[in-house]
Amino acid sequence: MIWLTWRQFRASASAVFGVLGAVALALAITGPNLYREYDALLTRCARTCIGDAYDHFFFPHVGAYFGLILLVTVLPVVVGMFWGAPLIGREFETGTHDLVWQQSVSRRRWLAVKLGLVGLATIAAAALTVVAVSWWSHPLDATAITGLNRMTPIVFDARGIVVIGHSAFALTLGAAAGLLLRRTLPAMAVTFAVLVAVLILVPTFVRPHLAAPERLESAITTNERVGGLDLAEDGTIRGLLVDLGPPGAWMLGNETVDATGHAVVALPAWAAGCAPPDSPMGEAVQQQCLQRLAAEGYRQSVTYHPAERFWLFQAYETVIFAIVSLLLAWFCFVWIRPR
Repeated sequence: MIWLTWRQFRASASAVFGVLGAVALALAITGPNLYREYDALLTRCARTCIGDAYDHFFFPHVGAYFGLILLVTVLPVVVGMFWGAPLIGREFETGTHDLVWQQSVSRRRWLAVKLGLVGLATIAAAALTVVAVSWWSHPLDATAITGLNRMTPIVFDARGIVVIGHSAFALTLGAAAGLLLRRTLPAMAVTFAVLVAVLILVPTFVRPHLAAPERLESAITTNERVGGLDLAEDGTIRGLLVDLGPPGAWMLGNETVDATGHAVVALPAWAAGCAPPDSPMGEAVQQQCLQRLAAEGYRQSVTYHPAERFWLFQAYETVIFAIVSLLLAWFCFVWIRPR
């Protein structure tokens, strides 16, 4: 059974591991030079020139950075569609399952070997990819702009052990779809649709509630963190755009509140003077505006998950996807039994 499963799986496995191996080799070649650039940046800037780090270090590599994020994010989709969906669906579609089941191999042993072998390959592919990409991207993660850190969904899904959980879920989802539909292409389509929906819904509705978010309120009395005004379509000033919160945090909410702690619907018209000035002479006007806001009780309130929760959230989400994967595998073993 192991040899037969390998013969059926080796073409798609060779294609995926070939691509991943080529990417890993490219990262191994270019990574040392990237780390040398990063070390030189730290030496030159003494860890203080954030703007220079983004403009002259992060931005020139931004294409490769987001390309690697896309590669890791797409990996579970590829596993589910091209490894999971054909795993059982192709056997029913071609009728080869009857030949195997007429031998001494039971249905459940047949399924266990197929899921076990491809499952190990899935874990290996996910681990290889995330280790190589995380190592290469570390200097860029450290110099990315505010709002683009390991805790934000777009980066979180491409780092850490959660990639293994996503890939395992994708494999068992594809296998279950193939078992139910007994056709490869419909199983691939269903796997794609469900997987994309899950990978969008989990960061939106599940991950923010894995732990109670923290809240920080502060009066804005200095213009250093004010990035602009939050304007409605009709020009109403709904609040300030303020860089507030600890470094590396995942920002869930950032709003201006009044003296009672309620979110502001519209700031007074004079708050337009709090916008970043176009000239040095306007800095005094902005400073007076911010001081007036603070005197009238307006504050900026942010809700966030701190950077320290990265591995906690990685563990929680990986366990959730592992449990769902085991349930899908259990369903396959139950459904495939003789009736």
